[in-house]
Amino acid sequence: MRLRAVYSCLVILLIVFFIAGCSKKEEPKTAPSEPAVAAMGEGKTLFEQKCGVCHNLDRATARTETKEKWSEIIKEMQGKRADWISDDDAARILDYLTSAYGK
Repeated sequence: MRLRAVYSCLVILLIVFFIAGCSKKEEPKTAPSEPAVAAMGEGKTLFEQKCGVCHNLDRATARTETKEKWSEIIKEMQGKRADWISDDDAARILDYLTSAYGK
């Protein structure tokens, strides 16, 4: 009976190690420079000010998209309300979304 318990524990441990060994390992991200951090802060602020007026911000931050897709979404939002999001603001928002929620 004890031998069966020992074998069961060994099999379970082997399965755990196998699964852990097969898991995807992410490469460490490098820390952004100070100007990049400041630009991200500006982009986040603009994102909250401009996008948060019309809809809940969780809507946008619940997904990740490519830079091209984020650009399309921002262009679409620019068209909904004239002169609300300038091209400069859109570029900063795009940089923020790409760095924080990009693929």
